[in-house]
Amino acid sequence: MKFKLGDILNLKKLGVLLLCGMMIFTVSMCGCTSKTVADEVNPSPTAESSPTTAAEKSNVAENKDVEYKTIKDMWDREVKIKKDVKNVALIDFTGTYIKIMKIWKIDDKVVAVDNSQMKNEFLKVVCPRIESITNVGSSKELNYETLAATNPDVVIIRAFATDKERQDRYQKIIDRLNEMGIPTVLLLHPTSYEKPNVNTVWQEIEILGDIFDKQSEAKDLINYLNGKVQLVKERTKDIPEDERPNVMLFATPDYMLGPQTIQSYFLEEIVHGKNVLEEGSWVKTAPEQVLKLNPDVMIILGHGGYVSPEDVYAGKDMGFNWELVQNAKAIKEKRVGSVGTTEWRATIEFPIGLLREAKTLYPEKFADIDPDKEEIKLYKNIYGLNDDEIAEAVKAQRYYGNPH
Repeated sequence: MKFKLGDILNLKKLGVLLLCGMMIFTVSMCGCTSKTVADEVNPSPTAESSPTTAAEKSNVAENKDVEYKTIKDMWDREVKIKKDVKNVALIDFTGTYIKIMKIWKIDDKVVAVDNSQMKNEFLKVVCPRIESITNVGSSKELNYETLAATNPDVVIIRAFATDKERQDRYQKIIDRLNEMGIPTVLLLHPTSYEKPNVNTVWQEIEILGDIFDKQSEAKDLINYLNGKVQLVKERTKDIPEDERPNVMLFATPDYMLGPQTIQSYFLEEIVHGKNVLEEGSWVKTAPEQVLKLNPDVMIILGHGGYVSPEDVYAGKDMGFNWELVQNAKAIKEKRVGSVGTTEWRATIEFPIGLLREAKTLYPEKFADIDPDKEEIKLYKNIYGLNDDEIAEAVKAQRYYGNPH
């Protein structure tokens, strides 16, 4: 076949065009491939994977002159907050964090709290301004509009995340607050863990110290509380297993606390008694169960109001009819101890609760210690209360009725 010169030139032009097209295609494909590999190694930040959410980023951009720091919370989230926190909202049903801030003399930074703190009789004594702080509901029904109006620099949550439902609830709160541009630091109540441990309480205090630049004060508070913990632990650790009494942790009005609670950890790992329950956390109970378990010792925890040993021995009906369990071994042998409305919780007063438990279980080992006097010392040394305030705090610990 013969080609004319014009045909040959046209073929050459076509070849050049095809070659250029192939080169452009190759370059573009290489570029796409490189981008994909890079994305797999370093994926683009999202609200889920990045320490800083989109809402927080816009907030940072709008405040270029403000210094920030990063706090790692107890869900291993890295949260960017203002270096100088002026306003804080506390979602903490135990009231622990506002008490710590009161001890550090920075409770004036608290602009919002939840329902439980507003109702807490003990908090009304140690932190009187609690009644004038904005109430934003609870973790179940948080009033986001009211919360936003308080203009918090950060929201700190003490999460009781004991199951998937509760974990999801707290995650939804975090997500919503992120959308509003409000950073949230989540700390965990020790019962949130499969195996509760007092060390996570110390971790909570340390993180609060980081948030408020009170690291030294946090260390001092931990050392003070841990000193009493170690006193109890050292005196009871060598008691033989077969000499440790079976103990019922009875939370008023009618619950028993099982091994999946921080209170059981306190009993078994610090006081060195044995929990009569072998499983569970909060277990609803009745007189028949108390008689069947027949504990050597009963510790009455002031969850739903204080009940004294004398009330138990007298067989009073105080939401639970104690007359129906008078044949229980612990009651017949007068081995019942009571712990105050906040002393039983994983909060600032818990070491006093430990002393009360320990003296009930092993009176001979704690003959030189009067828990009532230690309670007064704590109020004076930690909170700086005067004599009248101390008397009110003691009264609040023995409050009958729902204390929170």
